[in-house]
Amino acid sequence: MESLEQRIQQICSDREHGSRWLVKEAISILKDLAQDTQLSEPQRLQLLASSARQLAGARPAMGALASAVARVVHVHDEGVEAIAHEAQQLLTTYESATQQIAEHAQPYLKGHLMTCSISGTVLDVLLAHKDQIERVTVLEGRPRYEGREMARALQAKGIAVTLITDAQADIFLPLCQGVVVGADSILVNGDILNKAGTALLAWAAHGRNIPFYVLSETLKISPNRWYEHDPARQASNFDLLEEKEASEVFAEAPSGIEVRNFYFDHTLYRLVTHVISENGILDRRGIREIAVTTRTNERILARWQP
Repeated sequence: MESLEQRIQQICSDREHGSRWLVKEAISILKDLAQDTQLSEPQRLQLLASSARQLAGARPAMGALASAVARVVHVHDEGVEAIAHEAQQLLTTYESATQQIAEHAQPYLKGHLMTCSISGTVLDVLLAHKDQIERVTVLEGRPRYEGREMARALQAKGIAVTLITDAQADIFLPLCQGVVVGADSILVNGDILNKAGTALLAWAAHGRNIPFYVLSETLKISPNRWYEHDPARQASNFDLLEEKEASEVFAEAPSGIEVRNFYFDHTLYRLVTHVISENGILDRRGIREIAVTTRTNERILARWQP
């Protein structure tokens, strides 16, 4: 099963793709494993349990990963065929989600917009409404500059693009009618985890009274929470933000300089104008209800002993 291990490791170590690609790959891994007739059903169930746990814990900031995995395997008592069917259904649903998000987002995405880094969901939705978008200003997304790929993709489809460093956001915000970002996780209280820089952009938009929209599939809703006023929980908060190698920020930094490199940050729900999903605009109550179901599925996965 070397290829299986390689695919799982790619998800664990990937730094190029957004959560949308990673989630689809994780679901596909589970589907392929459930349908692998070279293994007996007990062998498949054993591998499915271990692989599902590994995938669910691979990327703490990407709530959709744990949510999708838990949803696929929560029917494990019904056997591998049920798991394969659940995976295919989820892939089909997930594939159509951006089209539905685009329909709900249409009234809000007009004129000059700003976004940060890259999000497959945001890209698809912006392209769906390119006729009503004059320009998109894209933050480059240090340290790996994913925003450059976003800028290229938008320009290739005929949308006027301005690429800026993350630190220039407030200079260009007054030109914009709105800010639109994706989400790697939506926490149980509605707070957002997304590429580092999102929170500062949200505060700047809030200060200038510019709408701040989050486009996200409901699969990204997580039962995790952020412990804002509990210093003892700071370590668990930081775990959600996935700190990577300092050398990406400052290679061979001089001795005595501490360099930190968190890939994600935390944006308060109150800074968000609308969370727009395939089900429409989500409020905190709707987010919480989905998070409760996700928690149930995750507990089923945690207890699964084939």
